Amino acid sequence: MTTYRVTVRTGKGTGAGTDAEIGVTFVGEHAESGPHVLSRAFHDDFEAGDADTYEVEGEDVGQMHCLRVCNQTLLVKDDWLLEEIIVDRDGQVSRFPFFRWVKADTEVYVLEGSARLPQHVRTPKEAAARASCLAQRKTTYVWASGKNPKRPGPPLMPGLLEISEEHPLPVDETYRDISEHNYVVTYVETLGELKFSAPLVALAWNALEKCDELLQFVGMPTVSKRWRDDHEFARQALQGVDPTVIRLASGVPDGMPFTDAEAYGLLEQGVTLADAFAARRIFLLDFGDLDGIPMFRDKTDPTKRRWAPAGRALLFREAGGGLVPIAIQLGRDASALVWTPKDTPNDWMAAKMFLRCAEGNLHQILAHAVRTHFAMEPFIVAALRNYASAHPVYKLMRRHFRYTLAINEGARGTLLDEDGVFDEFISCGGPDKGHLALAVKTWAKWNFRDARLPDDLRARGVDSHEVLAEYPYRDDALPLWNAIGEYVRDTLAAFYSSDAEVAADTETQAFWDDLRTNGVQPDKLPYAKLETREQLADVLHTVMFNVSVQHTTVNNLQFEHYGWVPNAPLGMHGAPPTERGKLTLEHLVAMMPSLAQTQGQIAIGKALSTLGRDEEVLLQKGGWFRPYFQEPAAIGAREKFFAALREQALRVEVADRHRVVPYEILHPDRIPCSITI
Repeated sequence: MTTYRVTVRTGKGTGAGTDAEIGVTFVGEHAESGPHVLSRAFHDDFEAGDADTYEVEGEDVGQMHCLRVCNQTLLVKDDWLLEEIIVDRDGQVSRFPFFRWVKADTEVYVLEGSARLPQHVRTPKEAAARASCLAQRKTTYVWASGKNPKRPGPPLMPGLLEISEEHPLPVDETYRDISEHNYVVTYVETLGELKFSAPLVALAWNALEKCDELLQFVGMPTVSKRWRDDHEFARQALQGVDPTVIRLASGVPDGMPFTDAEAYGLLEQGVTLADAFAARRIFLLDFGDLDGIPMFRDKTDPTKRRWAPAGRALLFREAGGGLVPIAIQLGRDASALVWTPKDTPNDWMAAKMFLRCAEGNLHQILAHAVRTHFAMEPFIVAALRNYASAHPVYKLMRRHFRYTLAINEGARGTLLDEDGVFDEFISCGGPDKGHLALAVKTWAKWNFRDARLPDDLRARGVDSHEVLAEYPYRDDALPLWNAIGEYVRDTLAAFYSSDAEVAADTETQAFWDDLRTNGVQPDKLPYAKLETREQLADVLHTVMFNVSVQHTTVNNLQFEHYGWVPNAPLGMHGAPPTERGKLTLEHLVAMMPSLAQTQGQIAIGKALSTLGRDEEVLLQKGGWFRPYFQEPAAIGAREKFFAALREQALRVEVADRHRVVPYEILHPDRIPCSITI
């Protein structure tokens, strides 16, 4: 017999504690001891945020592999958030981190906290415990069948988690509650504040002139002071809500009637279009994926419609390095005119608004929803199904999966579903489900290489400072891409001594097979098998970057970009003009969103740009919330990563002092670790 000193840490948050009976069984290489009920007389055990210590007499089980922890209902079914159990046996301390919920009337295995590859387990009992954990995980995280038309999976869309009455959202994935100020709370509060202002502006609503009155209680986007300016229009292509569209143009696009005659006066004296293209001074914004996508039409009144044309624009790099728009085409058919700054002010303003509307519709579905939220979901599901909590990859990636499965389900139900938020004000919403058609269309083009930042920049021809001296997204994101890559590779090097160990890792092989079978079509992925350390690092590096830096890039400026609705109306109430000089200011106002649609656009922009109070960021003050690793090499890799992030934070602060508009969202201490909104 021996004495076990057992310290149990309960998680923080609403409902984390329990009044249930908690029992623990020690499982070791020689024997098992237990179950032992953990309780102290006249003490309220397992309260949220508490650490409780107990002394237990039991058989010496030898080297400890895992615990079996039982949550037994006494009066009311009570789930319990277990952070960690620490067992001290005669000075020999073993840590058993869990960081998950133990549901009422269930027993779970809690593995010893050392990071270990499956081929390195020490005894058959440890292997059995690990296998039991994964078997239970696969019954909790189930792939959606794809039979529900509202939740299509491969090949139309990425694989996703089944969430139904039979398979509810796993309790460990539940979203932040009201006390942590989730995005639903922000949306409701903002909408309430906007409606409080509504009586002041409703009688003479004018989206071009009244937005400042509407926004007085919710804050004013800084773009409100600059949005009419052509340089501001071009600046947003480099550091706006979606800076991933701009690409170097090699010539005037097919079907765009724009010649030196139309360009006269828009380029520098003596510079022809051919000269500008040869000097790599013309760039393209192309929203052609909107071509053929159904746009909103009212169910009862087909005359009520919205437009977001498959527009495109050419930008010119001036001698001083700044960009300026020189041509905008609002559609692909022969009747789509090319508009320039030489047109009337109303015509040119309308052209820019329609193009921003096109950008916004495509951004919300492609850059934001498909390429981050939905493309990353199958990687998360496959990892949670196949990596035991003791696996180094699980420990490396787990914090980067926080809340994503829940927020994706919330997006499908509140934003994308029929009569959801997007149906209220976005052009490609509505009964014909244009937004879903757009998602399917853009997913068909997705490939893993597009998610690698250097590959994407090269493909768009904007990786060179000689081409674009000032490109804040590229310049702030690339150092983060490099730092994340080094962190991932340093961590893996602590556990994989050779490529052969990757090939022999049954959990990694199961993860990749599961992903290719149920999550992402094999032709979209870079490898048939994960056989080397570099291949595994490439996958984890790319996923970690996309759920943190890339999602922040295309999400966190939504209020700044869309909150001032004239800058980027998401639903235009009129077809693009087909004649020059006919558009009056009254026509422009009539094309703009209604008061209710403006309120909705502002509110969702605010909600999707506001971080929760419990947000965990890359450069977290005081360190990350949950210490998954105990190993010195892994801890050293993390500290090296933090040092690189601190250096990058200083570089960004210096760079922002010299930018016309600071690019603040990619400061490392403002980038969430995961997709949480």
